[in-house]
Amino acid sequence: MAEDKQERRRRQLKQRETETRRADEQYEAYQLLSEAQAGYRRGALAEATRLLKKILRLDSANAGALGLLGQIHFDAQEDADALYHWNLLRKQPGRLPPHVLYLSGIANLRCKKLAESERSFEAFLEAIEGAKEKKWQPLRAQTANWLVEVQRQASVSQSPVRSGVESDATPATPATAPSIAPPSLEVGLKVLPPEPVPLDLRGSLAGFFIRRGYWMLKHTQSFEDLICLPGLEGVDAYIYQQETVRKVLRQFHGRALLADEVGLGKTIEACLILKEYWQRGMVGRALILTPPSLVSQWRSELDGKFGLPARVPDTQAFRVNPEQFWREEPLIVASLALARRDSQAAILSSLHWDLVIVDEAHALKNRASANWRLVNSLQKHFLLLLTATPVENNLVELYNLITLLKPGLLETEADFKKRFVTAGKPKSPKNPQRLRELLADVMIRNTRAVVDIKLPRRIASTVKVSPSAAEVELYRRVSAFVAERYKKNGHSTLALSTLQREAGSSPRAIGRAVQRAIAAGPEQSTALQEIFGLAAMAGESSKGAQLGEMLLRAQGKTVVFTEFIATLEELVEVCRARSIPFAVFRGDLSRAGKEAAILHFREEANVLLSTGAGGEGRNLQFARTIINYDVPWNPMRLEQRIGRMHRIGQTQDVFVFNFCQAGSVEEQLLRVLHDKINMFELVIGEIDAILGRLDDERDFAEVVLDLWASSAGDDQREQAFNGLADQLLAARKTQTEIEAFDRELFKEDLEA
Repeated sequence: MAEDKQERRRRQLKQRETETRRADEQYEAYQLLSEAQAGYRRGALAEATRLLKKILRLDSANAGALGLLGQIHFDAQEDADALYHWNLLRKQPGRLPPHVLYLSGIANLRCKKLAESERSFEAFLEAIEGAKEKKWQPLRAQTANWLVEVQRQASVSQSPVRSGVESDATPATPATAPSIAPPSLEVGLKVLPPEPVPLDLRGSLAGFFIRRGYWMLKHTQSFEDLICLPGLEGVDAYIYQQETVRKVLRQFHGRALLADEVGLGKTIEACLILKEYWQRGMVGRALILTPPSLVSQWRSELDGKFGLPARVPDTQAFRVNPEQFWREEPLIVASLALARRDSQAAILSSLHWDLVIVDEAHALKNRASANWRLVNSLQKHFLLLLTATPVENNLVELYNLITLLKPGLLETEADFKKRFVTAGKPKSPKNPQRLRELLADVMIRNTRAVVDIKLPRRIASTVKVSPSAAEVELYRRVSAFVAERYKKNGHSTLALSTLQREAGSSPRAIGRAVQRAIAAGPEQSTALQEIFGLAAMAGESSKGAQLGEMLLRAQGKTVVFTEFIATLEELVEVCRARSIPFAVFRGDLSRAGKEAAILHFREEANVLLSTGAGGEGRNLQFARTIINYDVPWNPMRLEQRIGRMHRIGQTQDVFVFNFCQAGSVEEQLLRVLHDKINMFELVIGEIDAILGRLDDERDFAEVVLDLWASSAGDDQREQAFNGLADQLLAARKTQTEIEAFDRELFKEDLEA
């Protein structure tokens, strides 16, 4: 009896606790919604989005958050995301507000979903029937015209959103478009008018230029509001990152050491600073220096997420006239190894740069090195140094970095050693608190402990596929061809590595590549003709058959990545042959086509077949399984793909399946990355730091090609890749030790 009473008491307490927590969450959601609405009205869209996502984690059915988040996506023409949130809003009790119906009609039309567009416009007209608010009246006739056009288009064509590779063609523009902008989503609040200009000069051209000058002057002088945030694509700019940017702009005046711990997004912070300066007209020429393995990643991030097309010195034009390239290109990403060469350094140091960014800046730790001398010689106004490990072996390394940013802050080297370094112990600091106080004028170091970003697990597995006899022979022939050309050094290593990767992807991919090579030059050897013949006879690959069986058994949403269009076409056939619902995402789709593919995947298909472009800028937290059908040789590309799912907002464990053909480069690579150094269990960004310690002259893919093409036979190749694994393990151990020392030295006194 006493036990029953205790049990009832426990249940009552638990129920009361649940009710109290729920009430607290609802109140917090109410407060956050007010902040999000205020942020939306003043244009702080990234902040508003972050708050709205937090609200939905507290209350997934919050109508205000769903409506406003849909509006923000609609404003950015991210129609698939807008419709996703508005469709969730439809499931809540009550009728949709008229403005959501109206905007849903437009969003569905832009996504080529004509039937859904028609239903939304009809519902909008029904909702405003008899409405007295004047704001809806001008839209009544315009919507009727749109509806007629939608019905006309629907009568002559089917909706283009269906499984398979789709055309990029955009539906014809309605004959009569609305003459006024859609109404803003107000969620019960009145949208505040823009801040008035103090002079009434609206009626003249001179007035326009005065108003524009007033706006530019106001925003150039104040960095409180980051004007770059609304224009970002697929970037979650967290509060600590925004505060870092504001601090660098306002207090450090564009010269800073960004030393966040690994995985917290120093690259994003640097790109935000660059974008903010660029939009304000304060930077027009910028140079970014990185390790070779990060050049392509920086260029991709700048172009895809920040709308800043950067050039890299890998073109024929650069080789013909490097001085013209350095002088004329406004935004350049280059490897530090190339830039420090005497022939290039002389040109670079003669030019003026508004902003210089150096990634993995611990490469500048020695003042006697060519790296340090180059950066010191550059004529630069702003300078950002990025490294998670400012001190590796000696506190003087920190002095050398700070001297580049703010000469004299730490006085002379002799004074620095006397005040802050224990005699005979170069890594043992004296007066560490005073040292941190000085560093606070130029250095920011956010830590994982304070930021407290928690993610679910990611669980990786290698799927090794046994090839057919024909596939074994095809791969052997390609490897022999690549090795022969590599040893002769008569071909581009990029072209050879691509050929070898295509062989590991699919027979169709290597067949198409060889066909192009044969067509490009009749002088090509008969070896290519033989390879082409073997590829043509291969039929469906063993990998394709195993993938099909896996997809038939898969539960939930799955993304399948490949690097090559020819392989993507093969994957389409694999899914069609097994009646697996799928969507296709590829880089050459139009914006509307990409939005439609993501929407179709989210709401209807179980599988998204994607080229590498799907790993850039698209957040896919609603899925939980990734299949890398072919494995990029650059591990950062793998991280980029996984990061589309394994990110803030993901609530489930993420499963990663890496396919490889037995006996291939990819099998050896996965043996090193997965089995030896447990890459998929590392903190995001840690693999970058480890690879940065491996070879500062070559891209990691070049190292892989060299090991494969230079080895004779399977035993020698295995031995070579074992050596690579040993190097990576040593680099990981060094990285861990250095991180621990820096954590103790800097503590949490340098947070943004």
